[in-house]
Amino acid sequence: MTTRRRTGAASISWALLGAALLTTAALGCSDQVPVGGFEGGGGAGAEGGSDAGGGDQGGGGASSTGHVRIRMASSTAPFDHQDGLSGQTPANHKSGVRSLTLYRSEDDPSPLVVFDLGSDSVAVDYADGSDTLVHTANIADLADGQFTLARVVHAWVTYDVAATMHTNGLSLPGTFSNFQALSDDTVYEGETYQAGDYDYVFETNGMTFPQSGSGAPVPEYDAGGGFSVRFENGEWAYWFPVSLPIDTSLEGDFDVILSVNMNESFRWQDEAGTGYQDGVFDTTPTGFEPVLRFGANSFDVDIE
Repeated sequence: MTTRRRTGAASISWALLGAALLTTAALGCSDQVPVGGFEGGGGAGAEGGSDAGGGDQGGGGASSTGHVRIRMASSTAPFDHQDGLSGQTPANHKSGVRSLTLYRSEDDPSPLVVFDLGSDSVAVDYADGSDTLVHTANIADLADGQFTLARVVHAWVTYDVAATMHTNGLSLPGTFSNFQALSDDTVYEGETYQAGDYDYVFETNGMTFPQSGSGAPVPEYDAGGGFSVRFENGEWAYWFPVSLPIDTSLEGDFDVILSVNMNESFRWQDEAGTGYQDGVFDTTPTGFEPVLRFGANSFDVDIE
């Protein structure tokens, strides 16, 4: 297993300016169910990545019958946050989607694997207005039934957030660029990672302070409404309720659009400290303000 490290115009050992930053991203869906969020004091972040994910977008073969296209759409439109936290909308925010499985019930003995890319993934962009074709399936290759539960596995996440580092009496505004592997055996930019591997960089005043390692937290939580995040069998999976009938005799093409709101989705609790400001993500070489929520604010499922 190899890890990535990015350097800039000036690179100084993280030992001079270390910071731990919890990373996790969210992607999943239910019909207007508020989701996301986790409790915790923090962990490790990672270096921001590029558009490169694993497999090709829109995978799936051709068929003389109908097709279903699975798309992810993102918006950063204003959202009524009522959690009392500070927040910002991450830049360059992407995650790698590995698989989608549908269940008739949670104990379904023969769930429908819509797609599974193995160690590869499709990069989904969460910029405002983004619409990513994740997979195309032949309807005839699916299975009949009324499906009530979905499981989406994420392989990795990247994003940038603004932060101020407080050290040696200085307050240094800058940016964290983060990468973290969320599932085992994840291929990202040609290299293989295990869950919890990370690579992150704090950049300020033209200097970069990188750190790579393993053991970053892969959080699990239950957000209510049937929505939960679980790390199981080496995979970081979102579980969420759906109401999706499938009739494999149907012809024609359909789009299933999973729409997420990502407005100020990186959310933290402001704390008191020398030089700290409300509404600013404040960090030190040994800690940071607690990140209590990171992920989609809401999800819509539409069929066209």
